[in-house]
Amino acid sequence: MKAFIVILSVMMFFGVSATSFGADPATATLDEAVKRISAVLKEVDKGLSGAAGRIGKGLDAHSDMRGTVQSLCAGKPYAIDCSFLNAKGVIEIMEPERYRKHEGSNLSAQSVTAGIMKNKKPVFSELFIGIEETQAALFGYPVFNARNEFVGSVGIYFAPELLVKDALKGLTLGKGIMILVIQGDGTHVFSSDPAQARRNVLKSAEYQGFPELKGLVGYIVSQEEGSGSYRYVKPGTQQVIKKKAHWKTVSLYDGFWRIVVTEPEKP
Repeated sequence: MKAFIVILSVMMFFGVSATSFGADPATATLDEAVKRISAVLKEVDKGLSGAAGRIGKGLDAHSDMRGTVQSLCAGKPYAIDCSFLNAKGVIEIMEPERYRKHEGSNLSAQSVTAGIMKNKKPVFSELFIGIEETQAALFGYPVFNARNEFVGSVGIYFAPELLVKDALKGLTLGKGIMILVIQGDGTHVFSSDPAQARRNVLKSAEYQGFPELKGLVGYIVSQEEGSGSYRYVKPGTQQVIKKKAHWKTVSLYDGFWRIVVTEPEKP
């Protein structure tokens, strides 16, 4: 009973609603964004699982594994590079060509790679700094040979904001509507307001004067969907306005993003 009262109090404080959103412009935009981003993640899974299967068989048949890795990156403007790591976490193949200099490097100490090696399950990581010395995220997929033995992993190291931008291409936002994509630690991996891109709302100094916003984002990352109110600066101005946020979740493997659409709150 106490737990229920606490949750209810939090929902009342942040103006969180569990009711259905209806078809107003903001929530219609949210549904469309979720649909589009989910479709891209589905294609990513299809490509990775297919590549893992082909490479797993190719280890025995000496097929064109490099060609498979190259094709994994093809047509993905958000892909920085694609790779095949062996069971020890050593990069055997990395494409495109400018990243081949990293082949032979051992990534077993990298937490994302170590997780795949230990659990032998696909991953959808949060942002981290890879061997490329840039901050991005990873889709990783375990590779098994014909005897179902773990022999490594295939991966797509990618820029989240480019993936979302590509997914939302052609989507028109109504007046005052913004889209944000937040990873589990509270970082914006995409924002239609460039000034907020890659900022962690829970930690960045820019948000210290906005406890409502920080509290709401903490709630957003803990709940798969909902809505809530907060105050923040209107983009391009110094004016603080009251806004409403609606959010839903897209997920893949062990990871998720909260897709958030915000709008000025009506008086």
